[in-house]
Amino acid sequence: MFAGIRSFSFVDVPDYVSAVLFTQGCNMRCPWCHNHSIAYSDAKEQMSIEQIFKQTELLRKRVDAICITGGEPTIHKDLTKVIEYLKNTLKYYVKLDTNGTNPQMLSELTQKKLIDYCALEIKAAPENYQKLTGTPTDFSKVLQTVDILRKSDLEYELRMTYVPGLSSKYDIDFFKKLLEEKERAYITVAQSTDIYTVSSMKELIPKRFILR
Repeated sequence: MFAGIRSFSFVDVPDYVSAVLFTQGCNMRCPWCHNHSIAYSDAKEQMSIEQIFKQTELLRKRVDAICITGGEPTIHKDLTKVIEYLKNTLKYYVKLDTNGTNPQMLSELTQKKLIDYCALEIKAAPENYQKLTGTPTDFSKVLQTVDILRKSDLEYELRMTYVPGLSSKYDIDFFKKLLEEKERAYITVAQSTDIYTVSSMKELIPKRFILR
């Protein structure tokens, strides 16, 4: 389940210094994925749940927040068990990064008040999802996740990665129309990786810009 842990980050949880917990594997195969070595891997876990519990207990003396990212964390059935320990026993402020394809798990986590912040990545307009993710996706599940966030008392953000050569202005326009007033939203421009080279862009777009 776990690929590893980063003990210190200033950027992964808004307003907090945090640790970052990486889960292994993903239900998507985004060709531009910057964490592809984790997301694409079917290897056995590198850290056991017991090791994660021990390490996060030690880190709790230095940081107040933890970001759980991947890969895609919600593909793992034991995620709720892990977050229960992080939230209820160690008293972490917990942020979850997700692609939104498991609204049932997110609903459970919110109802149990196990997470404090959620970052949901909208990959593209529905028509372009398979091109951006490399897999068929039931976009209705992503919309269910959006609805759960809007009805919850969580802090959350919606974000999109613009991938030169794959994304289009249509995707950005769709994302903007999806947003409600005062929602926190970001668009990040993908950078080249060792498995994907972004195409040149005529227009200059900053690496990350805020929509809301």
